Amino acid sequence: MNIISFEGIEGVGKSTQIDLLKKFLEKNSKEVEIYREPGSTLSGEKIRDILLDDQYDLSSKTELLLMFSARSELVNKKINNSSADYILLDRFFDASLAYQGYGRDLSLQFIKSLIDFIDCPIPDLSILIDISVEEGFARKINDKIDRIESSGNVFFNKVRDGYLEIAKNNEDRFIIIDGSNTIEEIHNDIIQNINL
Repeated sequence: MNIISFEGIEGVGKSTQIDLLKKFLEKNSKEVEIYREPGSTLSGEKIRDILLDDQYDLSSKTELLLMFSARSELVNKKINNSSADYILLDRFFDASLAYQGYGRDLSLQFIKSLIDFIDCPIPDLSILIDISVEEGFARKINDKIDRIESSGNVFFNKVRDGYLEIAKNNEDRFIIIDGSNTIEEIHNDIIQNINL
């Protein structure tokens, strides 16, 4: 089983690229499963609703722990029981380091301890699609803004910088792709890094 995580701030095009990669892999006779974070389990989707609902005024610590509650269910109910050739993840634990660690200024060491605590598998490949915060939100201009998305540009610039730092510190599994390229250019960059 190969685990590929897609990371990036809002509006980078993760979902589009995940769908394109799924089609590419299936054309090559691979079994593929897609999961999103938070979510993809019954309880995980309920937690997602709470995390994204702007009527809840959650503390940063509560947000972090809810993310890991949903992630623990995903790991135990889906990932650990998968027989697929490829699992494609729309965000994974690096998102907590970027969003709650760098973005919310919570302890990176504590977040890493939670990653260990719930036995998170390490992705074989992590794809960071990178664009500016302004460009990301310009792409989402017609979308309803959720609780996390309403955190502001200062927050999201910290998240973006965090992602770039995480990728730099984990060059063995991360590739960084310019999200301002065309959809097809990004897809081609991705498939060049896939070992079938």
